[in-house]
Amino acid sequence: MKRFTIAAIALAVPLFAANSVMAQDWGTIKGRVVWGPKDIPVQMPIEKVKENGDKAHCLKDGPVLDENWVVDKKSRGLRWTLVWLINDDFKSKAPLPIHPKLAKVPEDKVVVDQPVCAFIPHALAMREGQILVAKNSSPVPHNIKWTGANTNNMGNVTVPAGQEFAIKNLAAERLPMQIECNFHPWMKGYVGIFSHPYFALTDANGNFEIKDAPAGKYRVVVWNTAYNGGAEGRKGIEVTVPASKTADIGEIQFMPPKE
Repeated sequence: MKRFTIAAIALAVPLFAANSVMAQDWGTIKGRVVWGPKDIPVQMPIEKVKENGDKAHCLKDGPVLDENWVVDKKSRGLRWTLVWLINDDFKSKAPLPIHPKLAKVPEDKVVVDQPVCAFIPHALAMREGQILVAKNSSPVPHNIKWTGANTNNMGNVTVPAGQEFAIKNLAAERLPMQIECNFHPWMKGYVGIFSHPYFALTDANGNFEIKDAPAGKYRVVVWNTAYNGGAEGRKGIEVTVPASKTADIGEIQFMPPKE
């Protein structure tokens, strides 16, 4: 009987150890994306707006500025930059562990408006399963064309003045999906669609924060029109997420791809 008890304990110990290893801890990642090159880009008025039939509306609040790069002059923070988590092996397609409280896809709709001939906001981020609402609060018609790599993520509809259109069944993709308006061809924006909740969009000073991320070794990808630094940027930046603490990556110098 004693040998059976000892054997049972011997089996239980490694089982308990295995369960302890499998137990997932969580932490936070934060940082700031700043413009890397010496010269800060200046947002210039888009001259083609003056040639458009809706120019009276489009220019009612002043010139429409290009949004290729939106950089704060004082902090050098790069706005509208998408940041997301991937596995330490950047080629791995294994799903990321998800915190139990984040497992359910939010029911909140993600909204992009077109009030004065520009997408507001310029960039968005959402979970697969959420609905993207294309709103038109302006007095002129717009259309929204969305183009991704997945066939689910392709479409083009007219949105009459004062109305909206719900885009459903968008699928997660490796790169953000582009949105544009053919009526006003300078209008462009981006939507990151993810299969997990570990993504963020930088604010006006380039700050971002990702909470309740799985503890351990991972990578952070930085994207704004293109990967940070070009194709190599797809590998991301190595980060170790500490359990119940915050990994501060600090300033990330964003280097646009060479033309």
